[in-house]
Amino acid sequence: MKKLFCFSIVFSSFIFLIGCAPKRMYYYGDYSKSLYHYEKNHNDESLNKHKQELETIISESESKNLPVPPGIYAELGFLNMRSNNTKEAIRLFQAESSIYPESKLLMDRLINRVQTKENSISTSSVNQSSFSGNNDSKEVIGDEIEKQ
Repeated sequence: MKKLFCFSIVFSSFIFLIGCAPKRMYYYGDYSKSLYHYEKNHNDESLNKHKQELETIISESESKNLPVPPGIYAELGFLNMRSNNTKEAIRLFQAESSIYPESKLLMDRLINRVQTKENSISTSSVNQSSFSGNNDSKEVIGDEIEKQ
């Protein structure tokens, strides 16, 4: 009888402690493994898998009604920025900034960098196209260089 009483006390204490365990605040999925493989290999396959994992973290967090972990939108935005997917990068930076206001300064700077990069690319493509179709302009430029 004494053993049964001790067992019931230990068992009920165990059940009580399990019920008091804190719930996870964020869903990280396999972020650590994904980041490790990406940093180790640095190839397109590991990059795509890491992007996929970040997108999975976002969708799983939303489906479980959990906030997306800090930095996930920003990291995915940065990877999109490096891939010249500027509109998606800006959207992700804005999402990070709205969820985590303390990151607003950094996200605004990254958004400005993306927009500057986007403007310089469009300006350089306009400049290249203005010279590509007209051979006379190339000759004029060549003559001006020779005169100097």
